[in-house]
Amino acid sequence: MRAYIVRLMAVILIFLFISILANVFGHKLINKKMSQRNVVVDRINVEIKEKVTEKISAGVLTNSVIGDNVIDTEQIVNDVFFLKKNQWEALYGKESCPENVKLLVLDNYESYQETILAYQNEKKPRYNKNVEIGGDGSKIRGIYTSNDYLIGIVEYEFKDTTYNKIIIIMNICLAAVMLLVLIYSLWIYRKVIVPFNRLSDYPERLSKGGTIEKLPVSRDKFFGKYAWGMNMLSDKLENDQETIRRISDEHQKLVTVLVHGIKTPAANIKLFSEAIATGLYDPEGKINEKDAELAGKIEKNADEIERIVSQAVNAANEVIFEYNPDVKPFYRNEIESYIRDEYGNNLKVNRIPFSVEAEGNPLIQSDLDGVCRIIRQLVDNAIKYGDGTGITLKMKKTDEGNFISISNKGETLPESELPFVFNSMWRGSNSRDVKGSGVGLYEARFIARKLGGDLKMRGDENETQVTLFLPSA
Repeated sequence: MRAYIVRLMAVILIFLFISILANVFGHKLINKKMSQRNVVVDRINVEIKEKVTEKISAGVLTNSVIGDNVIDTEQIVNDVFFLKKNQWEALYGKESCPENVKLLVLDNYESYQETILAYQNEKKPRYNKNVEIGGDGSKIRGIYTSNDYLIGIVEYEFKDTTYNKIIIIMNICLAAVMLLVLIYSLWIYRKVIVPFNRLSDYPERLSKGGTIEKLPVSRDKFFGKYAWGMNMLSDKLENDQETIRRISDEHQKLVTVLVHGIKTPAANIKLFSEAIATGLYDPEGKINEKDAELAGKIEKNADEIERIVSQAVNAANEVIFEYNPDVKPFYRNEIESYIRDEYGNNLKVNRIPFSVEAEGNPLIQSDLDGVCRIIRQLVDNAIKYGDGTGITLKMKKTDEGNFISISNKGETLPESELPFVFNSMWRGSNSRDVKGSGVGLYEARFIARKLGGDLKMRGDENETQVTLFLPSA
């Protein structure tokens, strides 16, 4: 999960880096284009100024309605720009040249002489010579006299004047894409990553044996085939375990029958060998040395048979089970989390109340997997043998160690049977209609003792409680 977050942050940083580069290069391209346009505008403006100045020098009034001597601004623009438009475009490029040019010559005085006088007396207002850019992206240039007085204005209109808008739209699109990436990443995290982290623990739990809850199939069915296959594997392993237990039970019964069938003949052989060795069957009651030597060998072989029979009896009463603890520190509430995750759905479906009684969250030095296997067996028994009115998990820490117990209501075992509940292949009187093999509690106590602890069971009226003790580190 941490790797996913790191990769997501890396994607976000890369995306932001690309966005910054796109903006930087976009602005550079715009500035370059604007610079080229400024060069074209300045060149055209110089020629227009020469034409206007030439007309003024010839004594023609600027846009005056007095007489017929009027400066034809359209003719000036046509001569300078439109007739030479192809040349301008060939020289500077079509995108750098304006689409249209408009000229306005100012006329605020009655005569040219008065205008010149006004310029000389500085009566005409000065204007800033900096380039002005209109809201639509057009460029405006002034026409000035040698004394820096404005005598005309030229407006240059360009076709593609939306560079800034393009940058804004590009940033909006990048932000929208980034938002979609984040939403999709969160959706993937919720629908794929989190469920898969839960599913990834299932094979490990399954390999450790025991019956575990089946994987639910989600509505989106992202892992439908995986869940279906793992549930089939779980059923197969459960059936195989049941078959092995059934064969072990039959093997135990067979060995028991054979052992008891051999013990009596072996004992009789020893008696006969002793009688021969003492000369009991000799007509004169004398001991024959050869017979006595032979009787000793027979007795020795009979003792070997009894030893083998004794080993077979012990083997028949035990189940082959291996467990190697991996002791590490863990917090006690991890046990509660495990039980809720493992049995939450099962308890909810069967409407069995589940409660936890614990104080604090101490650190336990033990094998979490082994402890959970023990608790799982105890909860399985509580579900199978309880009356469904409730299961309680109690956890307590003392100076001696940690005590973890599972309690349930239901039929309890007689006091006389309690010493045998942890024996292999033993089932109590309350298991008449309950499926089982009689090895669960045996394995649970085996693990507990491997961890240095033990299991104890007690029955009190209508309640059964099994307590796991784990010593302090």
